Amino acid sequence: MTATDYQGSANRAKATFFLGLAVLLSLVYYSALSRQQIAWPELAALLAVTLAALIYDYVKVGQFLTTLGRQEAVQASHELAIQRALTATLKWPLLKKLFETELLTLYYAFFAKHREPHVRPNDNVFDYSAASNAHDVFLFVALSQLPFLPFVHIVIEQHKGPGPAWIITALTLWSVIWYLAQVEAARHRPIELGRTEVKYRFGLMWAADIPLTTIRSARRIEVDEELDGAGMFLSPLGSKKNVMLEFGSPIQFKGPYGLHKRRQRAAISVDDPAYFLRQLALNGVATH
Repeated sequence: MTATDYQGSANRAKATFFLGLAVLLSLVYYSALSRQQIAWPELAALLAVTLAALIYDYVKVGQFLTTLGRQEAVQASHELAIQRALTATLKWPLLKKLFETELLTLYYAFFAKHREPHVRPNDNVFDYSAASNAHDVFLFVALSQLPFLPFVHIVIEQHKGPGPAWIITALTLWSVIWYLAQVEAARHRPIELGRTEVKYRFGLMWAADIPLTTIRSARRIEVDEELDGAGMFLSPLGSKKNVMLEFGSPIQFKGPYGLHKRRQRAAISVDDPAYFLRQLALNGVATH
């Protein structure tokens, strides 16, 4: 896909998303107005604030996409390009800390699918999206929630009012968007094995930079082997946790919203465990 084609696709996706968001907010205000929970003067003030917020968000998302395109042209790493674009867009560290996860969720859910994964030719890249059931989990979440959401909303609004109904609806829609972002992020953030470290990534959920000198041993996990998850990091959504890494000291796995886990062992899923272990061995890691 050329830069012009991507820009056109991104602009259409951006317009579609914000139009859908505007329609959803209009339904929220109409629901509250019909139940006489807000008056016309209050509605006018809310509409003004909402319109200003939508314009600001539209501009910021556009700025992020444009900056990301420029950064990917000069940065060797997709992740470094993402971080540079986030810094340039949100500017202040506090804003970046507060809104980084939300902006990345929107990017991977609606825009990343129009761009090819940004991978350097000489990287040792190990994908797990093909071997995992991430896409199936997304379809299960979407199909189990979206068809019934209008009926659930109507029932809650009739018995509890529009406030609780729209809160539940918004959280449900965001959970579906979140899982969609995970599926796309898995394509664009693979596990990378460098000369000094393993960059473990799983979508937007977990990340860790593991020094090779910290890996005490690595081995293949047998298909019928049962794993005790206590004190171990388990790669989420993988259909086969097929490589076990044991560390000389605990490694911190960072999650969204400040979550983290420190673990002495990690069971992760990669698409080619035999090649992964061979490359670890070539870099001085004990394998068996």
